[in-house]
Amino acid sequence: MDLVLNTLGAEVSEGVFRALLSGKEVEIMDTSLMKIAHCVGCNQCWLRTPGVCAFKDDYEEILKKLVKTDSLWIVTDTRFGFLDYRGKRLMDRVMPMLNMYIGFRDGWMRHELRYHPLNIGLLYKGAGDQALLEDWCVRTAANIGGKSLGAYAIPGAVEKLSASPVISNAVEKSSLRHLVIINGSPRVEKFSNTDKIIRSFAKGLEEEGVTWELHNLSDCKQWDAARNAFLTHERTLIAFPLYVECVPSLMLEFLSTLPAERKVPGQLFFLLHGGMDEGNEFRLAERFLQKLPAQLGRSYGGTLIKGGSFRIRTTTDEERAKMVAPWPPMGKLFAQKGTFLTPEAERFIGPEQYPWILRKLVSLLFLKKVNGEFDNFAKGWGCTRPLNDKPYVQ
Repeated sequence: MDLVLNTLGAEVSEGVFRALLSGKEVEIMDTSLMKIAHCVGCNQCWLRTPGVCAFKDDYEEILKKLVKTDSLWIVTDTRFGFLDYRGKRLMDRVMPMLNMYIGFRDGWMRHELRYHPLNIGLLYKGAGDQALLEDWCVRTAANIGGKSLGAYAIPGAVEKLSASPVISNAVEKSSLRHLVIINGSPRVEKFSNTDKIIRSFAKGLEEEGVTWELHNLSDCKQWDAARNAFLTHERTLIAFPLYVECVPSLMLEFLSTLPAERKVPGQLFFLLHGGMDEGNEFRLAERFLQKLPAQLGRSYGGTLIKGGSFRIRTTTDEERAKMVAPWPPMGKLFAQKGTFLTPEAERFIGPEQYPWILRKLVSLLFLKKVNGEFDNFAKGWGCTRPLNDKPYVQ
């Protein structure tokens, strides 16, 4: 049986879904009125209570059904050509279906499956970027061991993507003096890897005399100030971790509150990081980010990307210092050039994919050490069950 999660409620009749999924036995859950929090990346479902989310909300009912189904369909509206935050929120919370351990699967570094492979499909309304949504299904399904079921527009509920507006580049001619930085991570500042990366990057800004201000989206009380800074300053950098192949749902919700037009020209830059090292992991998110600024009345100033950041939180102080050491020089270079559209930024991402011989060496020498560190960290958190435990299997 396929599980259908409907974020649209009564906006679209169930008969439409059943017609699109003709020949399939489906169970439809209306999630539009369910209490579902954004994933905050606390990692408790991986390191403290394996397989069990820290949030005791309505998503647990969904999770118990996911462990019994092979195929999941998300019914969602779209924003910025992608899933809106309600649809993305459902997928961000799927993390308990994976466990903390890392290995190579299908030639790529991925987290191990906690249960079984899960196929992923989308039914969407609004102005969706078909190619982007199709690729997202492929990548998301691969990460959870399954196959893509495809992305299908709901008949009569689809709009065309508007053409990207022409944005003045006048701001690019002025020197960089001040930078607004928005931390788009849903994880609270104290435990945020993104915060540590931002502050390391900012050291390079300060060396060049650039001032900066920081707003954290994990604290909803800061949203008004973040919006005001976005609208009144020329340059804004949004930094965030990769979440299920793209931006976190919390960040998508914030972006949806921003006006699409602004009177003063402005540039938008992105700092994107993630746990895995290979550049291919970030390419879909990069494509999304390239088109996003024009939809917010901004011009695109590039995306600085780096993997291998997950262990910033779990490793020693000495190792952590080494992991953030590459960021200050990039902050200094950005202050000098005012853009990430440079050869240096392009090289910063590292290898697109490990060659097969290096994958073998990493599997034998590195991942065993890393997975052992996860075990030790979990014990320090008071975890008493195996990290690959299956709590919803009776």
